[in-house]
Amino acid sequence: MDVEPGGIPGSGMESDLQPNLDAFLLARIAEDKRIAAEAAAASGTGDWGAERLSGQLLPEPAAEHAARHDPDRVLAECAAKRRLVLSCRDVRPDMAFLGTRAQGLADFPLAPHDPHQLAAVTLALLALPYAGHHDYRPEWRP
Repeated sequence: MDVEPGGIPGSGMESDLQPNLDAFLLARIAEDKRIAAEAAAASGTGDWGAERLSGQLLPEPAAEHAARHDPDRVLAECAAKRRLVLSCRDVRPDMAFLGTRAQGLADFPLAPHDPHQLAAVTLALLALPYAGHHDYRPEWRP
């Protein structure tokens, strides 16, 4: 894992002791994976079919939603996201690109012009669902 100059080697932490974007994402993905694995272990299965959940614990719409986010699916999604983060990190994302949006254009996506900018935008978009986390940084917003 890369560390910013002056950071703590092996920690994924920059010198200001806050995680960089790829380390932040890998930590959130690991948390999601842990929670999904614990849910599968607690329920005895990683496959929560809507027919299994409907009427037992949840009404139909909630059962369908839960089934779409069953532990097996979440674990597969975590594996895919982790591979995507690592692939983006290998490209050496241009993180300075994330701060180039003109004021007042918050709803318009940045248009990357090279693989380094595309990797930065991809990481930033993957991080958006975690924007409420205390370690999320506003400068990561795409």
